[in-house]
Amino acid sequence: MHSQSKAFRNDVLLAEQRVKEIDPNALMLKLANPARDQPTDWPQATAENFALVMSKTAEVARPRDRVLLFISTHGNPGLLNISAGGKNLQPLTPQALSDALAPLNKVPTLLVLSACYSGTFVEPLKAPNRVVITATDARRTSFQCKYGGNHTPFAEALFGQAGGASLSVTDWMSEAQNSIAAQEKRRKLPPSQPRIFVGEEAKAWANQPLKHWLQAR
Repeated sequence: MHSQSKAFRNDVLLAEQRVKEIDPNALMLKLANPARDQPTDWPQATAENFALVMSKTAEVARPRDRVLLFISTHGNPGLLNISAGGKNLQPLTPQALSDALAPLNKVPTLLVLSACYSGTFVEPLKAPNRVVITATDARRTSFQCKYGGNHTPFAEALFGQAGGASLSVTDWMSEAQNSIAAQEKRRKLPPSQPRIFVGEEAKAWANQPLKHWLQAR
């Protein structure tokens, strides 16, 4: 959602690649505000377009479907920042994201937020049939908000895992947490403390291999 760094669009491409490896027929809806020299072939990731995509998803989603929502951007406490062409736009708040997800409450939903301070979204987004994964706790940045590589460190630790599809959702996150902690220790950076919330109804599917959950029909 942010045009400042190439890492954010690249994160989405990495997540898409992993999901397609599991289920080539998965329906993908992508928004992006690309950085300089990146393609502009997707609709812009504005708050309005995001709300429209979520509304249409809720219209067609059935209880037996699965929804994976991934957002990569810069963040501040209580905000997911949106920037297009270097211009700051209306950000996403926990309330706006909660409202957008409310129609999907009966649909198993995995929400992944790769942004600084994204832990502020955990409490407002809790729901029985939902798993919420964030790059940080409520008070911390991710790698001091320095993304020099092709991906944000958290997205790479999560979606770049070898064999991650065979792990349960909770073990998948645990591996990412261990990887992040090791990198931070090696680079002498403050811990970001990625978080995970698993709703009561989500516990059954969160303990399944990720590939089985995404392929469920």
